[in-house]
Amino acid sequence: MKLTFIGTGSGKTGVDRFHSSLLISFGGFELLVDAGDGISKALLLKGINYNEIDAVLFSHYHADHFAGIALLFTQMKLSGRTSKLKLFTHRSLVDPLINFLNYTYLFLDSADFETEIVPFDFGNKNVITKKFAFTAKQNKHIQNKKGIETENISFVSSSFMFEVNGKKINYTSDVGTPEDLLLFKDEKLDLFITETTHIGLDEIYNAALILNASKIFLTHIEEDVENEIKNWLTKLNNDKFVLAEDGLKIDL
Repeated sequence: MKLTFIGTGSGKTGVDRFHSSLLISFGGFELLVDAGDGISKALLLKGINYNEIDAVLFSHYHADHFAGIALLFTQMKLSGRTSKLKLFTHRSLVDPLINFLNYTYLFLDSADFETEIVPFDFGNKNVITKKFAFTAKQNKHIQNKKGIETENISFVSSSFMFEVNGKKINYTSDVGTPEDLLLFKDEKLDLFITETTHIGLDEIYNAALILNASKIFLTHIEEDVENEIKNWLTKLNNDKFVLAEDGLKIDL
């Protein structure tokens, strides 16, 4: 099993980091987690063939996690993809995904490859392949938007636990409260991957003590505070904590 950080930046576009995205590779299956603005170029720079990606999983539909799917889909068409593509999204976000692609003139049945949209529900284990599955739980990111008067829009954001060949990996995606870091606290985690933009470093440290994961990777880095995070890690002097960089690869 290999995990590659495609992008480790925040929602604020920077010159040194692409927006947050992960690629999980296991048993010949490639799962891309989030596809924000710029994902196509990020993959190209990493030497990753668009057509080797078997599925995309979305945590939520903020532009830095979602908006790049239209251009990525376009690149797959232009590069002659023929293999099936799966798109995993929360059940309440299926129609918005289809509409988004339709409004960019990317009609799923017009491509030369099959696209299957696979809805998931919170709390259920979703089997991808043998020994490869994920479970999603709702976090409180973007829930403050619920007071906005809209029609047919779901304010849904997910954190994930991946189970890959016996290893357990918690990816928080974007969170809203410190409690969101502990959604999978009852699991024995091997890796804990957390964003750093919407949560304090001390809150991450306290959560890490509870979770007791073997390694803690920090991602979703804002350029303005990157030095602050590096200084914090230096003072912490704990090799369990790692500041992720674009292109970082982990073998488990």
